[in-house]
Amino acid sequence: MKLRFLIRTVVIVSVLLLCTGLGIYSFFRLTAEERRSEFNLYSLVPDDAMAVLETDRMADLVQDINQLQCSKDRHFLYISDIFVFLKKHLSVLLADTPHGLSRQMDKMLISFHHPNIPLNQVFYCSLGGGDYELVESLIRKYTDETYPPKDFTYQGEKIRIYLMTDGRFLSLYLTRDFLVLSLQKRLVEEVIDARRLRRSLLQQPAFSGVRAGEHVNVAATLYVRMHSVEMGNPVDSLCATTRLGEWTEFDMKFNDHAVYCSGVSYEVDSAQTFINALRRQQAVEGFPGSHLPASTFYFNRWALSDRASMLGFIASPHYSLSASSSDSLAVADEWREFFDQGGSESVMVCLFASQDTVAATPHAVMRIPVRDEAEAERRLRQIAMQASGSSHLPVGFQMQGGRCRQYELPSNFLFSRLSGLSSSPSSSMYAGFYGGALLLAPDVVSIPAYVAQMEAGSVLEGHSLYEECIGSLSPFYNFMMMADMETVLRQPEKYVQLVPNFFFRQASFFRHFMLAVQFSCAEGVVYPNVVLLYKG
Repeated sequence: MKLRFLIRTVVIVSVLLLCTGLGIYSFFRLTAEERRSEFNLYSLVPDDAMAVLETDRMADLVQDINQLQCSKDRHFLYISDIFVFLKKHLSVLLADTPHGLSRQMDKMLISFHHPNIPLNQVFYCSLGGGDYELVESLIRKYTDETYPPKDFTYQGEKIRIYLMTDGRFLSLYLTRDFLVLSLQKRLVEEVIDARRLRRSLLQQPAFSGVRAGEHVNVAATLYVRMHSVEMGNPVDSLCATTRLGEWTEFDMKFNDHAVYCSGVSYEVDSAQTFINALRRQQAVEGFPGSHLPASTFYFNRWALSDRASMLGFIASPHYSLSASSSDSLAVADEWREFFDQGGSESVMVCLFASQDTVAATPHAVMRIPVRDEAEAERRLRQIAMQASGSSHLPVGFQMQGGRCRQYELPSNFLFSRLSGLSSSPSSSMYAGFYGGALLLAPDVVSIPAYVAQMEAGSVLEGHSLYEECIGSLSPFYNFMMMADMETVLRQPEKYVQLVPNFFFRQASFFRHFMLAVQFSCAEGVVYPNVVLLYKG
């Protein structure tokens, strides 16, 4: 073999071996980096979590929140002490990372656990190359050396406890793949159990199915286990929980004056839940502003095309009455027949302020459109006579262009549950007809007050806040609710079930907002939407 050929062969083989070595090295290096970047934080979240907040851009989310006008006016929502803590120190972290957070570290989860108090939350974030050292250096830099941390071992994993300046303890679970923080050591232990025993949300098919989609141009995504959320009427009643469904996903977006949460629920089963009852209804079209007094501060509207499914859900144990009501749990046959024969396709409930400024209690009216007003009134009169006897004749009141009859009826649970206004069996409700609809009220003055405002043309339609709220909602929906939170939150105790207890716990923040909630359905999928409009 010639020397020149031998040298050339050796050089070629050497180059090939070098390239192969570099390729193998790069492959294993890339595989390790991918393995780290693809670490699924949901494998850490305990499967009993009530809700999870997720974002792939933690720094931008904090910036978006800071840009809200309510934040500039120093109105903050403190639902997560962990997030407040991180928000406070994020600027310090960014200062130590001049090129920004790593892609892994910018991904964050916060899980919420029962009972729903600010302490019962866990923060999770992934760590990329160099992030482990960054976190450790920050801990050394900002920890008070007077109170050295304490290390605990749980299931072979180390939990470090730090004393915070406010006297609380911060529990930290740190590996090279992720960081876990909580103000409750037991929750960190549950995270370790979820990871080691495979009892995380990833093992829940219902949850995995919900988060299968992509999220584009959203600030954050919120996953809520709907059957464990404290909701107010009409989704629930005071001091109880109602089965809305299983997991629901919400994409969150912000602008200067509003927070938008657009949701989706794919779950379909045979359970008696509010969402499943909504799926069977034909959507109603349009918004009811022309049928709402101008002083309305709360209203809801239900689709009621499939009355059997909706009334069946309302009568079920999953829809609990408030503690102050002892009405019968069975829907009266005559009222079921009234709804069926009257062809009621929707129900609307509104609360509006009295024109008498001295009155402390607002007016409340339920409006149920009917096909044939004369026939519906004839049948209602029969119900009134059957329930009260011939001595109970209709009460009349004057209105422009004629006289309206008002009937006194025994209170019934159907009115209580649809309206959210609890009542006792000994109390009465009142009924009348106006504008092609049956009106029901818990007192003798609300229907005349409602008719008076309608006759005067004093309606909510055209008012700026109302119009701005409905501008972000679908004109086709199966349920919607809107509330001026400042007015709702100062109502007497009997009205507190109209909105979730959560809003009362955070009243100092939510009183500055209009709240709108809407459920729309299409091809078996439910799309819940929540809008918080800042009033300024």
